[in-house]
Amino acid sequence: MGRAAGNRDAWWGLEKNRQAAQVVAAAHEREEYIPFEPVIVAGTDEFLVVDKPPFLPATPNGRIVANTVQERLRRSLGESEIVAVHRLDLLTSGLLLLSRNPATRARYQQLFQNQEITKEYECLTVMPDDWHVGETRDVTLLLDPNPAGRGVKVVETDVSARAAAKNPKFKLARTTVTFLGPVAADIGDVLASSRGGGSGGGATSASIPLHAVGCGCGHCGSSMQVGYWRLQPHTGRTHQLRVTMDWLGYPILGEDTYGREAGAQGPSASAGSAPTYTPQLRLTATALAFVDPVTGERRAYRSARNIAAPADVPTTP
Repeated sequence: MGRAAGNRDAWWGLEKNRQAAQVVAAAHEREEYIPFEPVIVAGTDEFLVVDKPPFLPATPNGRIVANTVQERLRRSLGESEIVAVHRLDLLTSGLLLLSRNPATRARYQQLFQNQEITKEYECLTVMPDDWHVGETRDVTLLLDPNPAGRGVKVVETDVSARAAAKNPKFKLARTTVTFLGPVAADIGDVLASSRGGGSGGGATSASIPLHAVGCGCGHCGSSMQVGYWRLQPHTGRTHQLRVTMDWLGYPILGEDTYGREAGAQGPSASAGSAPTYTPQLRLTATALAFVDPVTGERRAYRSARNIAAPADVPTTP
């Protein structure tokens, strides 16, 4: 005998939940623990704002299911309906908005789709030689999201970006970039050297050394003077901020994909050894602000992270 339609739907819903729980439980057994934890910054009945650490994915990506911000929060809070309404790159740290209520989730997702949310990031690079403190530039790039190599590619063209964007393959990326000045930052985990300088288009000047912990120069430790920037994206393209800073000639410290000196980064391990989570990309989502689509209240949140502080320290499970 078959089930009545109503009973069948209820049964199938329970079965899907059971199967999903089995997949996640298996993932917890199989996956290598990623030793960084998200921190809850604020919450309502509708959403959570958390501070995402570097190296911990925001959402499952096929290869990693259990070790994500979304799943860690579901398990710790006992809420299976928590879902991230936007994303941050694996290597990017900072504020992430997650929905708790399926009934209102789409309204928070639409904040990002309709560009009705204000986002602010901070990053560190080598000291620029062609920007003055407080200088702001609006940068519009045309990106190819599916180039042959890693990351995304800037499409250089004599045609205006807006006209060229009619090609559905390419995406416009608009960012307001402000150089805030020099800052003393602990960058002991970052690659030994990087390049900087030059103007738009990726030109660079002579190599500027970045000294690491244990440097033998006799003049420094892990704290160095570097360039401190505020980035305000007006679109939400993959790697938008990272490729913008690289195009300006100042790849973000700890970069593994862009820049002439980019090197291996992120979870890596030699045979028989544990992954090493270093160096840390110095890019942080520092602020989120929006009008709550459910209550109409103005919401504004800021990360407590200090981008000039030492890299995050791995935790134990």
